[in-house]
Amino acid sequence: MAYGQTHPGAVAAVQAEAAEQITPVIVEPTTLPLPVKGTDGRIHLVYELDLMNMSTLPAMITGMSARAAGGNLLEELRGQALLGKFRPSGTPAQQAPKDTILQPGQQGRVWLDVIVPLDAGFPLGLDHDVSVSYPKALGIIPSSMNESVASMRIPDRRPVVLRPPLDGDGWLDANGCCSTITAHRSSASPINGQAHFGERFAIDFVRLDEQGALFHGPADKVRSYRYYAAPVHAAADGRIVAVVDQYPDKKPGSATPDMPLDEYSGNHVVEELASGEYLLYAHLEPGSTRGKVSPGQVVKAGTVLGDLGSSGNSDAPHLHFEVMSGRSPFTSEGLPFVFSSFDLQGTVTPDALDKALGSGSGRVAVGAERGRSARVQEMPLYLDVVKFP
Repeated sequence: MAYGQTHPGAVAAVQAEAAEQITPVIVEPTTLPLPVKGTDGRIHLVYELDLMNMSTLPAMITGMSARAAGGNLLEELRGQALLGKFRPSGTPAQQAPKDTILQPGQQGRVWLDVIVPLDAGFPLGLDHDVSVSYPKALGIIPSSMNESVASMRIPDRRPVVLRPPLDGDGWLDANGCCSTITAHRSSASPINGQAHFGERFAIDFVRLDEQGALFHGPADKVRSYRYYAAPVHAAADGRIVAVVDQYPDKKPGSATPDMPLDEYSGNHVVEELASGEYLLYAHLEPGSTRGKVSPGQVVKAGTVLGDLGSSGNSDAPHLHFEVMSGRSPFTSEGLPFVFSSFDLQGTVTPDALDKALGSGSGRVAVGAERGRSARVQEMPLYLDVVKFP
């Protein structure tokens, strides 16, 4: 099976000979995850599990765990930890529900960021357990039970290695992977009858200056963000398959998520790599791609594609960067990636970022880096501040 396909039937379960078990809550993975190393020095498996309560009683999900084949526990979610990663259908993805109950026939989703040992061997068998309780026993369904579901074999495949699309220091991963359910991490596009998770690993890059400020002057002016119009470079050798350059910048603070679907990415470039992945560079400055790139053009890593802007579904100047399984941001699966080299300058807390955005100064407090600054073939994590060569 090709990586990046979605259910139904996209993730082939690895079924050993075992006794048949009633599983009133059925569970399907949304994708087959690939291992990727983050700036925390750990190997992440990032994916989602879709759940559906097939019984006629409300089902409370009391626990969810992932373990390596053979029994080693890798991830366990219970209590508040589960509540933070579980959403029933119809609940805003970034709003924690009051409970973990699925009504009869209701669907839900759990976002997983499973950490595996650095020395883990691949392919890696992965199994899941779901603990469920009901108000009462019903027929052959007991009042509480543990389901063994969604067995997978994780392939021995490494993420694509890229050069950074931006230059210089102070670049903040303001909306990225993995453990926090950010707007990107939670995004699921219901297109053509299926849910697609194209933004699973997407990053929104904004830049902090020497004083840690995002902007100087009125926060609703694009020129207050001094990194506006920064050159955006091809992150790898490839071929340009799409260039859109027809939309104006949005006024910062005025994002309109109800805009037509084809305007979401604003001015953008899609690049196809020889290895089969596609790169999206979105929300570019109006007119900045003209004379630089066109569909069908072959480019080298480092080629300037356009300039950072605030077009499309953007509430402030930023570069939206992601790796996709196909050329469309809406019908692709988001794929992990690593940058060949960069420095980790520090990290920001969610509270510090929220405070900066709500203040007149726009200044963000940056914490110390995680142990070592120089990084090789790692993926920046949410709220990392990085320096690109």
